[in-house]
Parts: sequence; C-alpha cells; structure tokens
Amino acid sequence: MAIDFKIRQARRGDRAGLAELLRAHGYPNAADTNTMLWVFNHPEISLFVAVDLLERPVGYVCLSLRPQLRLCGRIATIDEFIIDAGWLNRGVPEALLDAALKRAKDMDSKRIEVTSHEESPIGADFWARHGFARIASEVLGYACGEAR
Repeated sequence: MAIDFKIRQARRGDRAGLAELLRAHGYPNAADTNTMLWVFNHPEISLFVAVDLLERPVGYVCLSLRPQLRLCGRIATIDEFIIDAGWLNRGVPEALLDAALKRAKDMDSKRIEVTSHEESPIGADFWARHGFARIASEVLGYACGEAR
C-alpha cells in the first residue's frame, strides 16, 4: 500500500481543516482561532496532524504533558485523537499514535493515558493492541460553562 499521507506538527494554516474534522465528529463550534493559537503555543501540548498529499488534515492527535506528584515525574495524556472515517484503515491512527508515543517518551513521561469512548471508531481494542491497558480509574466530568 502506498503511503499517501504524512505526519507533522500542526501549524496555524491547519485551523480550517482541523475545524472541519471536529465538525464531522460532532463538535460544530470547536477550533476557534483563539483556542487554536493557545494550543499551538502552549509549551506542554504537542499537536500532530496527518495530512494528505495536498496538505489537508485527515486526522490529528493532541498530547498534553504535565508533572504529577504521585508518579514522581511527567504524565502524558492523549486528549484528542480524531481521524477522518475514510482514513481509519490506511495507517493514519497508527502513525499518529507513534508520533504521540515518541514525543511522550522523548519527554521522559512515566505514563501515557487515553480515554477510550464506546462510540468512538477507535475502540479499546485498538489501544490494547498498542500496549494500553485499563487502569483502575473512572473518568468523571464537570462542565464549566458551555464546554462539552
């Protein structure tokens, strides 16, 4: 199979494409300019994008890194992992995950966490195949304002 995409750091010109991906995944008001710039410039966030041969985003992964006292070091969290449905079986999820794992390991993270949602096309079996295991925790949310 020919590789018809590449993985790179996201840049400001990707905003419209990332917003389109988010809309397609049920987030119609996401990726506003201010938040996008905040994410791009945040020192503890890495945003990798998969782009097709015309440089259009077809998926992305957002990785947050932060120190955690109980782990005596840095923890990495895959906060967002979104791939266009047409690219799910073309190696994009694996390539994006590889980029995130490399970054987390390069930053000497003690653990990498991800929340897997039942309705996601990237299910728990994908994460298990790549070395992720369920940990004794439950994600609970509290909505501040209009955030989803």
